[in-house]
Amino acid sequence: MAGAGKLPVEFLKSARERGEAVITFALEGITNPEVEELSDEVVWIKPFKLGKFFKEVERRRPAKFFLLGKVEHKAAVDLKGLDLKAISFLMKLKDRKPQTIIIGIIEELEKRGVKVANPESYLKRLLLTKGEIIGKPPSEEVLEDLKFGMEIAKEIASLDIGQTVVVKNKTVIAVEGIEGTDECIKRGAALAGKGFVVCKAARREQDMRVDVPTVGIKTVKLIETLGGKGLAVEAGKTYLLDRERVETGKIPVLAL
Repeated sequence: MAGAGKLPVEFLKSARERGEAVITFALEGITNPEVEELSDEVVWIKPFKLGKFFKEVERRRPAKFFLLGKVEHKAAVDLKGLDLKAISFLMKLKDRKPQTIIIGIIEELEKRGVKVANPESYLKRLLLTKGEIIGKPPSEEVLEDLKFGMEIAKEIASLDIGQTVVVKNKTVIAVEGIEGTDECIKRGAALAGKGFVVCKAARREQDMRVDVPTVGIKTVKLIETLGGKGLAVEAGKTYLLDRERVETGKIPVLAL
């Protein structure tokens, strides 16, 4: 299942290198069209049509199934565009946190005999090791803010609120909610002015099959443009896209 962004494309490139055949279930208006060139078959589905999705997966019975890419969480709140199966599914959940929804979908797939697997072995090259710095090293002041912010980000992520915090002078300026990482950064920058840092973390017990933090050049450029001084991500639990372009950026990216 390919949501938004480049992560599904990176997965497909790895699968092709291994000589594996891949069926991609793509979401109309959301999934990167590049998946067409890298997949053996693409099944396009309208977003949030869970009934159609389950039927198409059951028809094909893949040996392994992976969930990759972003899908907006807002639909779980306003229910716009959802089919009856999706509404019924949401109503049965204990809450509508992102992880609850995704684990619920995994359980529904596994009831149908489809095993949802961890894609980490396909994407290992995108994970950063602890202490790794991309770009110029940060100043001591920026490093302290990044370390402070990372601890806050881990707590927020573990509560399934969001993955991102904006910090300045060891003060939390903004916390990501349903709006997503980039909008959180914009809000934090508007409140803090120049000199802020951004930290993105995984849940303490992160299931690497689902909702793994991902950053790329778009986020790095946004931080630069708004006057940010650095970005910290969680080592071994965050996928970094566009590494070569990030290396030429003006801000340090640290794995903590």
